[in-house]
Amino acid sequence: MVIRSTIAGVAGIVMMVAAGTTPATAQGACLAGCDGATNWNGFWLGAGIGVNADMIGHEYSTATVAAPTVVTGTGFDESRGADGFFGTVGLGYDWQVRDRFVLGAFTDFDFGISEHKEADYFGTAGPYGWDMERNSTWTIGARVGLLTSNTSMLYGLVGYSRTSYDIAVTEDDGAGNAFTIGRDIDFSGFVVGAGLEQNLGNGFSLKGEYRYTNYGEESFGGAITNLAGTDLETDSFDLDSHSFRLTLAYKFARGGNVVEEVSYKDMAPAPYK
Repeated sequence: MVIRSTIAGVAGIVMMVAAGTTPATAQGACLAGCDGATNWNGFWLGAGIGVNADMIGHEYSTATVAAPTVVTGTGFDESRGADGFFGTVGLGYDWQVRDRFVLGAFTDFDFGISEHKEADYFGTAGPYGWDMERNSTWTIGARVGLLTSNTSMLYGLVGYSRTSYDIAVTEDDGAGNAFTIGRDIDFSGFVVGAGLEQNLGNGFSLKGEYRYTNYGEESFGGAITNLAGTDLETDSFDLDSHSFRLTLAYKFARGGNVVEEVSYKDMAPAPYK
């Protein structure tokens, strides 16, 4: 449900961002071959907001303290979700090649908290719970864009991302006895995505972007002993993330004119030869 809502939000905002990119606009736009043509070259700085939905898989195995190398049980819980809002800042550089294509490199840093709480069970020792909080994330990558008009660009991206999760387990036997173990786990993996960038004039542009990140699997580290002192449990987590961000960027254009919409009908006719 979270992912469906996120995708619906992606579609809605991208449609609003793309409002100036109708077929008529694309046909009437002056791409990089005429006076006042698009210049997408240069450094840019950006800041924005976003929403993410994380899918967390929890794999565990149990053993007795008397025979810790003998596995007595295994399990895997899927689709434990953590979602929340985040802020983002980033910078990058774009190169316009030929008339319609743009190559770019970027890095960004996301900050915010996505929290997930989960009740679980540990052998015969009674209930225990997981408290999981996602903190900062940074990404580095590259993108390839196609200019659909003089002021609009569709693009795809690939990159590498690393994120931090604070994970704590609390066990309570219901008789006033409890303990909590917390660890900071770093996940890293590949990211792919797509977006649309719309020029707003005066060097500013608005980007709507969707990303999928596969962070792989990480161990919680070390076995946990239950309150009864009879069982051990070893845990690991795998993480997939879906996110959407809306970023306002300012471009420091290098050479030529800044990005602006110019129609062929606005150009003076070519001199007669």
